[in-house]
Amino acid sequence: MPHPIAEDLIASVLHRDSNVIVLNKPPGLASHGGPKTYFHVDAYLPDLKFGIQPEPTLAHRLDRDTAGCLLLCRHPKSSKKITRLFTEKLIGKTYWAVVRGAVADDHGFIDAPIGKTNDESGWRMLVHEDGQPSKTEYQVLGRGKDEAGNDITWLALTPHTGRTHQLRVHLDHIGHPVLGDPFYGRGDEPPLFGQPPTLMLLSRQIVVPFHADREPVVVDAPPPELMRPGLSACGYVGDYAPHAASVDAQYGGDGSDAEGGQESFEGDD
Repeated sequence: MPHPIAEDLIASVLHRDSNVIVLNKPPGLASHGGPKTYFHVDAYLPDLKFGIQPEPTLAHRLDRDTAGCLLLCRHPKSSKKITRLFTEKLIGKTYWAVVRGAVADDHGFIDAPIGKTNDESGWRMLVHEDGQPSKTEYQVLGRGKDEAGNDITWLALTPHTGRTHQLRVHLDHIGHPVLGDPFYGRGDEPPLFGQPPTLMLLSRQIVVPFHADREPVVVDAPPPELMRPGLSACGYVGDYAPHAASVDAQYGGDGSDAEGGQESFEGDD
């Protein structure tokens, strides 16, 4: 019998063909394992073969608390092709976020270099003049108020570079951190670790032009339930992904998946 998390991942498949699989990764599940990360997508790839050998591999990564489109390669030839497409920046990725405050412009760019720093809570990314060039495009999709009456904004985000935590760092930099971010936008408050996910960030769409002579694979991921309060307040009326209850087992008790005071650093989310 597959592990309950594997069963939830099988149920979360958004697209499958002979070359790639796209999962709707649930929030709270890491892409890769680590010293204290016992639950992660990598561990359940043998259950996602669907009759093709060998087991699939991750084409990219999403941070633990980010939900949405996660691309898998089904065989080495596919992996080589997808790597080339990523290198040539031919794979399109769009994210959704609900952020604090009223973003002034309906469309714009955040062009600010990002580097890594260390402090007492561990290492993190921040905008720094000596960092790597980083560019994020945003489009306002909706506006609303949270339960306390504070302004919030629903954004579509396109990362034009792929720095670690780029979207979260850039949004915090302009004063509009992602709602529920346990790490960025907390001011002087310490980061939170080992808690159920609250981050309102979704890998909404991925576009994969696998065959030059065919239409690209275009996959949209429905948002997780945890984003319902923010998205609904901003006017979203679409579907939501079912909650993957199996992922909740890692929070609390001896099976805790907290990373000992370290945030996972994985993708441009």
